[in-house]
Amino acid sequence: MGGRQSVSNTISGSVSGSVVQAGSIGQVIVSAPAQDRAPVPRQLPAPLGDFTGRERQVSALDAAMPSGAGASSTVAVLDGVGGAGKTALATHWAHRVQARFRDGALFANLRGYGPSAPLDPAIVLGSFLAALGVGPERIPGELDAATGLFRTMLAGRRMLLVLDNAESAEQVRPLLPAAAGCMAVVTSRDRLTDLVVSEAAHRISLDLFAPVESRALLRAVLGQDRIEDEPDAAAELARLCAGLPLAVRVAATRVSSRPRWQIADVVDEIREDQVADDGASGIAGDAVEAVFGWSYARLAPDQAAVFRQIGWHPGTEFSVLAVAALCGTGEREAYRHLEALAELHLVEPMGRHRYRMHDLLHAYARSRARLDPVDDQHAARRRVVTWYARVAQHADQLLFSGFPFLAVEVDQVGAPPDLTDRDQALAWLTSEQPALYTATRTAVDDGVYAPVLALAATSRFLIYLPRPLWTVQLEIETLGVAAAQALDDPSAEFFLRESRSETLSTLERWDEAEAGFTSLDTPRNPERYNAFIGLGEVHLKRGRLQRARDCYQQALPLVLAHGLARTQAVIEGNLATIAIRLGENDQALAHSDRERELRRQAGDEVGHAHSIYRAATVRLAQGDHAAALLLAEQALTDYRELPGTGKLIAPALELAATCLEHAGDLARAVDCLQRAVALYSDLGLPADAARARWRDVAARAAPPDD
Repeated sequence: MGGRQSVSNTISGSVSGSVVQAGSIGQVIVSAPAQDRAPVPRQLPAPLGDFTGRERQVSALDAAMPSGAGASSTVAVLDGVGGAGKTALATHWAHRVQARFRDGALFANLRGYGPSAPLDPAIVLGSFLAALGVGPERIPGELDAATGLFRTMLAGRRMLLVLDNAESAEQVRPLLPAAAGCMAVVTSRDRLTDLVVSEAAHRISLDLFAPVESRALLRAVLGQDRIEDEPDAAAELARLCAGLPLAVRVAATRVSSRPRWQIADVVDEIREDQVADDGASGIAGDAVEAVFGWSYARLAPDQAAVFRQIGWHPGTEFSVLAVAALCGTGEREAYRHLEALAELHLVEPMGRHRYRMHDLLHAYARSRARLDPVDDQHAARRRVVTWYARVAQHADQLLFSGFPFLAVEVDQVGAPPDLTDRDQALAWLTSEQPALYTATRTAVDDGVYAPVLALAATSRFLIYLPRPLWTVQLEIETLGVAAAQALDDPSAEFFLRESRSETLSTLERWDEAEAGFTSLDTPRNPERYNAFIGLGEVHLKRGRLQRARDCYQQALPLVLAHGLARTQAVIEGNLATIAIRLGENDQALAHSDRERELRRQAGDEVGHAHSIYRAATVRLAQGDHAAALLLAEQALTDYRELPGTGKLIAPALELAATCLEHAGDLARAVDCLQRAVALYSDLGLPADAARARWRDVAARAAPPDD
């Protein structure tokens, strides 16, 4: 294990467009990669092209849909056993009617039944609010507040929600719309009686297919001619599938891939291959187990190995590269096998080089993988968690270029995705967030601690995602601290305890954050200055200005001894902020000047621009309005030339407007405030105060009536 790199407090690299969030990482301002304004969300997954049957349930969904002006919101619950086709029905019906929901369709897999934990409804709400254009800083972390904001956003809109794979009514209830004209379709293996009682939900049960429905699906996949040629064999194949649509589709697809086979031959083979259901896969009965087993047994050995090992993937969604690493194969070979499995409906394509597997098939694959030699099982799990850890390290260094990082030695496994800039890094981390969390848990369970350290240290990207995910970051960092202790690695332990304390501070769990930073103040910690910087941040956020100042002043000599110019600049900037708030303008200016010079020496362009902005606020407080305006304009120029600083422009425009007001140039002040309001609105940030001020200055700037 190597130590950490030297401290750096700015972001380098290219970021374009508006910035949607700034956060504090290591007491440094950072800006998230750009995101465009959200369009009308249309999140439904692709429907099955050969969907058939379920006419009664489709009619029931039609009847449950709100109709007429002012119609209240409605909820429909589709319940049935795993593999009954609930998701297929919900997706088919939603595509059929989504044009009637003019404001969009939202979709979430709640992961109620699968290899990972059920999804926290607060996290779902965060993703829904983001899809509706709510900036991350405005998304509440508390479930009740997030539910309230979500329902407020839906007011006056007509939207469709598909909440798939729900575990319980408690998971679903906060996600339900209240606005007139909206509808939620919930799928679950549970009957969710509480929703029927408390929300007047329409219960629509999916029984196993009747024989006529099973034959209809066989006909849709195999064609009319083959069914007519062997009607008895087709009926027996449908019976062997026990009416489970997933099993019917798997069996039919397997038959269709062998046009020279007789259906009767397939029936005979399935009968011969029947095995007792040991409950490991959680599927419905011996006959269905036999269908899966028969299809699996007819795979080529290398395809069967890939299918089996996918059972060890930390989640039911995966990329080609992840599967290649998991299986120890090349990318092209993994892609070829996945495409072959997709042809047999054992996996489902989700996009270019990305797939998912039904959770029943995933459980079945894992049950087969457990029959492999134990060493092979451990090796597969180790490969996949190591791959995720190493790619996460690369993405983290793109996203937080120049920041301190934990240098964990993680083996090279497989080929990484092509990530070259911050936007790509955040996109990958965001899409893989569920797998990264589950991979961390898997590595902990297996005692593979180096990937745990890497995954914990790189979980800081979650600060850019909706607030409910910050508690996930805290959990991962806590696992990382335990892993560092298990490895007796004090350097990693201090790094992760600092990160965890920073997360606690971001979550405003002040007492815990203070205790965490205090624990870093030990001679064993070679970077104990972080204890004082962290404590200073907590006190500053809580308005304890003198205590914050004492902490930063204790940190200064330690930072100077390490020769960390950027970290010293951060401290000087925070001391300037404290002096400004205390009205000590001369001291504030001295701190600000030192900060600006240190930023310049360190080549910290973003920090240098912000130090100019800070100096402008000091000059304004001193009453030197002309000097303040020059500095504010310089800060604006620098912000506009630097990537990733869009969020900082609006406050600088407001500062310039204040200087112009004092100079009597109200017309230019109005222009600055108008642009600030527009920018706040574009970023999804509160704009009411700036808008009120803009109107006030505009009214004073208007010529008097004759």
